[in-house]
Amino acid sequence: MRFGRVMLIGLVAALSACSALPQPSGDAILPNFEALPKALATLPRTPTPDPAVQAATRDTHTPMPSLTPSATSTATPVRGVFMGAATAPLGTPSTRSSLQAPLIITQPSLATTRQAANPISGVNVPLIGANPPPAPIAPSGQCSVPIAAPFVRAASDPNIRPRLGCPRAEPISLTIVTQPFERGLMFWRDTREIYVLALQARGAAANTAWKFTDGWTEAQPERDPSLQPPEPLLQPIRGFGAIWRANPAVREALGWAVAAEQPYNGLWQVFEGGLMLSGNDGTVYAVAVDTNAPTAIGVHFGALSP
Repeated sequence: MRFGRVMLIGLVAALSACSALPQPSGDAILPNFEALPKALATLPRTPTPDPAVQAATRDTHTPMPSLTPSATSTATPVRGVFMGAATAPLGTPSTRSSLQAPLIITQPSLATTRQAANPISGVNVPLIGANPPPAPIAPSGQCSVPIAAPFVRAASDPNIRPRLGCPRAEPISLTIVTQPFERGLMFWRDTREIYVLALQARGAAANTAWKFTDGWTEAQPERDPSLQPPEPLLQPIRGFGAIWRANPAVREALGWAVAAEQPYNGLWQVFEGGLMLSGNDGTVYAVAVDTNAPTAIGVHFGALSP
């Protein structure tokens, strides 16, 4: 009986102690790691395979193939922009060492490009538009051979005199044949020389001059029937036509003929650096070209007033 009373008193005391513990609120704080219960886990040890199993495992293993190093690649340059800090304040003038040379970029001129694309048959001289060197001038400024009266004004021009120099022969009166084109003229004389003058820029400089030897013969056709100009323009014939058809640069510079060949009585004088001649309308042409060469390229000045 006494034992049961003691047990009852102990139970009541235990229940009283439990009711005294604080109850958790809605936002209970979990205990930290140190307050959690811990248990020791024991993992079973895997037995070591015997030699036979180890050999079988090695036999089924596929080794990694060895890689042959490839050639070292070359870096490809690319273009971009630099976004770093400026090395000097904006507006600061830059200086160049006396040992550094400026970067110069050159491009072929239009005349050079045209000449490379359309070479002139048999011409082994400077490119279209190239000027010949100035002709020598007598130290005293006086010429031993007189200049023809219609040519005096043009010969005294400061742009022409250094090119032509003094006459090498007396002026002569002769029959000259000319033909006008859309953008120039052709002249022929009895020595079978043909001079081509480009008067407007198309495929050649506006003041380009060519000299050719007239090689046309009566056994050759006068014209090319496959070339039909628009009305009322004409295809040049005979010696003029042969030069015009054989040389694309000349053909492009001149265009089609605007009238037939026209003979006239003109004046001709050879100078140290070229020649002067009168046109069929009395105007004067100064041509700076090598008159001794069978084929040459130079420049001309005209038409000029006598």
